Amino acid sequence: MARRSRNAPQSRPALSALELEVMDTVWSLGDCTSAQVTVEFQKKRPLAPTTIRTVLSSLRDKRYIEPIPTIGRGFMWHPVVPRESVARRSLRELLATLFQGSPRQAIACMLDDSDMTDADLEEIRKLIETRRDRGTKVS
Repeated sequence: MARRSRNAPQSRPALSALELEVMDTVWSLGDCTSAQVTVEFQKKRPLAPTTIRTVLSSLRDKRYIEPIPTIGRGFMWHPVVPRESVARRSLRELLATLFQGSPRQAIACMLDDSDMTDADLEEIRKLIETRRDRGTKVS
């Protein structure tokens, strides 16, 4: 039986939309204080510092971040789960709920509705060719 990674998001509760927004700020900053998260988050949208601290506490309870001690009085937040792990989980859930588990339907929707450049399309073509050549999943 394969061991699940300590950082696997499947073993954690899903993130709400607000938690995901705050987590995105933490990922962008790396190890950071609550004050740093508040300042950076408020550049995107106004939200009370107490609300942001409450969300950080929720992220800690869900084990997406962990406190790391500092020399001073406070502590810093460290992102435990990589952004890519959460993105993969979210994409799998989106495929299952909106596209009946069909990657083809999801890709067709993206191609029809997005503002993809020729460079984006070329990169996707290369990814498909790489997967086809290897006969395995593209990471």
